[in-house]
Amino acid sequence: MKEQRVEKRQADRYKTLLEMGQSLITITDLDQLLKKIIDVVAKEIQAERALIILKHPITGEMRIANSTANVDTSTLEDAMLFSRTIVTDVVNKGKSIFSRDVIKDGVLSKSDSVMNLKIRSLMCVPLVAKQNGDIIGTVYVDNRSVGNIFAKEDLTLLESFANLAGMAIENAHLYELAIIDELTKCYVRRFFEQRIREEFSRAERQGSTLSVLMIDVDQFKQVNDRYGHATGDTVLKEIAGAIKRNLRTYDLVARLGGDEFAIILPEVGFQDAFRVAEKIRYTAAEIIFPGLSYPVTVSVGIACFPLHHVSNVESLMKKADVALYKAKQLGRNNCFLYGQQEMLELFGQRVEGANASTLTISTLLERLEHQNTGETSEEIDFVIGKSIEILKDVHEQVNHLKIMAVQMNNQIHQLDPRSFKIREVTDMLKKLIEKKDETEHAFQDYVQMLRDLPLTKSEP
Repeated sequence: MKEQRVEKRQADRYKTLLEMGQSLITITDLDQLLKKIIDVVAKEIQAERALIILKHPITGEMRIANSTANVDTSTLEDAMLFSRTIVTDVVNKGKSIFSRDVIKDGVLSKSDSVMNLKIRSLMCVPLVAKQNGDIIGTVYVDNRSVGNIFAKEDLTLLESFANLAGMAIENAHLYELAIIDELTKCYVRRFFEQRIREEFSRAERQGSTLSVLMIDVDQFKQVNDRYGHATGDTVLKEIAGAIKRNLRTYDLVARLGGDEFAIILPEVGFQDAFRVAEKIRYTAAEIIFPGLSYPVTVSVGIACFPLHHVSNVESLMKKADVALYKAKQLGRNNCFLYGQQEMLELFGQRVEGANASTLTISTLLERLEHQNTGETSEEIDFVIGKSIEILKDVHEQVNHLKIMAVQMNNQIHQLDPRSFKIREVTDMLKKLIEKKDETEHAFQDYVQMLRDLPLTKSEP
């Protein structure tokens, strides 16, 4: 009866561990996957410590990729707290090593690393990549206080689980290679395009804000031409690091190609988007690159939903790109919000005599924040954005009218003065002038309304 209970318990453990192992395949985030593997091993295999040790694909160096909470990999001393002799042997031979008590084990008791670390019992099993059969690392568990902790059944369980874990790690590695730029460790364009569509759809559905930043390294070609591509790569890596340091964990930064980056800021309005852009710009300019005789700067273009009244991702990205172009046009090392100039004009940028009272985008944001303290400003943002779009459209239409007036003038000069067509054109022009007068009156009313807004009134 006792043996039956032991067999049933062992079968239940085996079934549970296999089910958990199969569920690993669906996890594509490598860090999340490694943590899950450790959690399962720590729960099912009674060991003092559990570690996943992975081999670097190029250097072959063995490093702790994840471990139970009582292993601190942040210091060199603690990072050495596993038997490298054991791990190297498992990786080289592809066979597990198991010992219930290394003191009584004639072979392992002679290993310096085992004895120096005072290990009593251990198991180390290989992690095998399914694609080519390479050993990519090991799952390593040990106990440094009591011997006879592990049984042969534990080794069988751990080996079965490690087979599934190895496949899951390989899949996660391949997924990571597909979506992560190797140089900068930012996401690649394809993944960015997928995520921006998801975030835009969510913002539309939930009525929330979404901001996009387009970033370009200023005069990057000059860096490559003058200092070489190795230095250029260093610049890109450091700039990418500066960007990441100024983002939240759920923001997303991608390298779109060359020296161009893009950032998705979910639930961020234009005020905070501009502040993030300024932090990135400032942080990048502060980086010191050995050998470079000048600082490397970035330009940033900003577009926001719903502020900029866009109906799809393409429009949002296009406006961010236009803003980036404007930032570079203004002399580089700049942050530019799409429609920034129109926004400043909308809020009454004024020049009075010799004393210029210039409203910058930064001071405008401060005024807006002060004006909306404790209140939501999404509706105000939308109205501002819509107003800017209409003003830009009106400006374009006026330019078209000017072109048409020139063309009309040329045509009229070609007409016979006695032609009946002259009278038709004259009547039409009179009507256009009347419409123009009506439009001017309407704009005067609009300007007066803007002047009555609290934000555009002179501060005491």
